[in-house]
Amino acid sequence: MAKKGHFHRPRAIRRRNRSGRFAALTLGMGVAMIMVFALVFSIAFGTRAIADHASALHNADEALRAATIVRAQAGLATHLTVLEQEFGWDSAEGIDLSVSEVLLALEDLDKALLGLIADVDNLSTTIITGGREFRTTTRDILDGIENPDTLDGQAIATEALDSSFRRFIDTLIIERDHQAASVATANRTMGRVGDIARFLVAFLVPTAAIVLYRELSRRQARQKELEVRLETEKDLGQARDDFIANASHELRTPLTSILGLAYLIDEDDSVEESPMITEMVGLIISEANDLSRMVDDLLTTARLDAGALHFQLENLNAVDEIQEVVGPLERSGAAIAVQAQPSMVRSDRLRLRQVIRNLLSNARKYGGPNVRIIAEPVSGWFEIRVEDDGAGIPDELRERLFQRYLHEGDMPTVLGSVGLGLSIVGALAEGMGGAVWYERRDGWTSFVVRIPLATDHELSHFSEARGSHPEIPMQSDFEAAFEALPSSPGN
Repeated sequence: MAKKGHFHRPRAIRRRNRSGRFAALTLGMGVAMIMVFALVFSIAFGTRAIADHASALHNADEALRAATIVRAQAGLATHLTVLEQEFGWDSAEGIDLSVSEVLLALEDLDKALLGLIADVDNLSTTIITGGREFRTTTRDILDGIENPDTLDGQAIATEALDSSFRRFIDTLIIERDHQAASVATANRTMGRVGDIARFLVAFLVPTAAIVLYRELSRRQARQKELEVRLETEKDLGQARDDFIANASHELRTPLTSILGLAYLIDEDDSVEESPMITEMVGLIISEANDLSRMVDDLLTTARLDAGALHFQLENLNAVDEIQEVVGPLERSGAAIAVQAQPSMVRSDRLRLRQVIRNLLSNARKYGGPNVRIIAEPVSGWFEIRVEDDGAGIPDELRERLFQRYLHEGDMPTVLGSVGLGLSIVGALAEGMGGAVWYERRDGWTSFVVRIPLATDHELSHFSEARGSHPEIPMQSDFEAAFEALPSSPGN
């Protein structure tokens, strides 16, 4: 376990380093995005502030200009009126022109004051009242020009206009200077923000490019490393499959010989006279059967991985196939109860026997003392139930029951096995068009194999074929394997 932990430690450290770099990169990008958003907001806010202050400054200047025109033209109209009254000059045209200029300037003054009120929050009431007073005084002078009275009255009106003009102009100048200072302050602030933005652009863009380049380089390096590792894994997997296939073939020949000779010895009448020899021969047959099953599993797995496993489907007598598997096991001392209804199924002979053999071996080794097979047609299918009265499978393993190399903690769930039996059962059942699943009911552990029943059309062809060759008997697995042995040089 120490070596295993030492082997995985660098990988865990690399994973933590990658996670740390990713977290740092994410944090840096987050901070950069926040700064960018803050700069954008500051620029937008500063631009809006400059625009508002500039508009208020413009309206203040317009109000000063209009008030100055009103004061000058009203004074000129009053002066011309006095000259006309005192010296009899004809000043009507000049008076009318000055009055019209005053009226136009008053309109401009009204517009400027309204704009100033809209631009400036909490505008000083002194400006508003001063503007009203100045406008009222100007109207009084215009009324006096249209209805002239004494010179003393005109002089008093002129003095009142000067006084209101000065008060109004003083407050406007204060507001204009305030708006000009605000524009200057906003410009300085925007200048600093612009400097910061230029710095960030000059710093962050190259930094981001460098970080992105390094990250892409790391990703490319990891990609190449993964490709090399994947290719290595493929080579190792291919070497493993080749080894399994070769080893399985090499093991099959002596195993077939051992089984054939053991059966010959078991059938000898003289062996029955010695219980010890009978027991030893039974043990040889049982262990050889288990080893043969493991070899078959290894071969089947290699063919499944290589995609070279083919199924030869034919019409089979289900009871005969079950007996072909149960018979040798019973001769080696196994007690298996069989309850099977005669039925014809559409399946692969060798693969169906392999499925039944694997399930029976699993039940005998790891189940209860009583093992039975229940086979019957169910809803258009043929179900084969291999059951035992053992404790069953733990709940946490049921979802992974038909996976390869199933383990419980650090120990194999199936001791004395390569851990392929149930996974092969699942693959073979599906390959023959059926299914397999696990059930626990009434104190019995049950593995259910469902395969297709033969159709009526297929059954008619099967009957004709069997009827034309009645003299050919069905061979057992072991008889066929024994006949497949290579001939000795003496033969």
